[in-house]
Amino acid sequence: MHEPTGDPSRAAVDALVRAIAERTAARDAAGAARLRLKVALRLSDAGHWGDAIESAEQARRDLTRAGLADDAMTARYLLAGLYSHVAGHRQEIRDLLDELLSAPSLPPALPSRAALLERAAEINSQEHGAAMLLEAADLYRDAGDKDAETRVLLGVLSRGLPPGSWPLVSRLDELIKAGLVPERSLPAVQAELCRLEAESGQPRASLDRARRHPGDHAVLRLREAWALLMLGRHADAEELAEPWAADANGLYFWEACLIVVRSLQARDRQADAEAFLAGHDLNLHDMDDVYFD
Repeated sequence: MHEPTGDPSRAAVDALVRAIAERTAARDAAGAARLRLKVALRLSDAGHWGDAIESAEQARRDLTRAGLADDAMTARYLLAGLYSHVAGHRQEIRDLLDELLSAPSLPPALPSRAALLERAAEINSQEHGAAMLLEAADLYRDAGDKDAETRVLLGVLSRGLPPGSWPLVSRLDELIKAGLVPERSLPAVQAELCRLEAESGQPRASLDRARRHPGDHAVLRLREAWALLMLGRHADAEELAEPWAADANGLYFWEACLIVVRSLQARDRQADAEAFLAGHDLNLHDMDDVYFD
């Protein structure tokens, strides 16, 4: 471990290193291990990631060997944070967080299990991460922290869960009813809940939800149009999507065009569908996108 010359943290680190040597000479393995963790913390505070990682790794080994489980977990948590500053350590971070989450309990100095689950969810697969967030939301709910529960459930929703997520839908409905979902987020949240309901084979529920929130919210109106398509109300779906299909520079142009085309095709109006697309410099191949299937 090499400290840069002139570094204000060097004196403190050097003092700790000398203390480690003294503890080691006195056969105080536990004391030396704890001091090594302090070295890692000092180096981390100074932004010396490489040296901090080296010290934290050694501290974790020494603390584990000394049977200091809580301190060893603190070293693991520190390492997880340090690795995030260095490229190529995603798996190591995942393994460290898994070790912490496998512990029967966490030391008071560490974040809660729910907070660790949130962090682990960021670096896991979509499905596994969603499961972690749902567990975190459960823990926040049990702790009476409705704001945190709402925040985490909205995070789950943003992951584009597959259909069949009825517990999530009902829980978010409860939080919406309680006024815990920010007003500015409601259109997007309701639209995503519409998607879950429609893709779960409940287009009527999706349609009813969308219509409970009238207004010029493109994402909700297009969810309403998709539900109408699923219910066989093709002309209504086309009419609803047309304003956004007319805005070639709009964010929802492509999706609206797809709704119009499918509504025409469902009524055996293939020529009209092709003419509509030609008028927008599109063709049928442009409409082949499984995202909306």
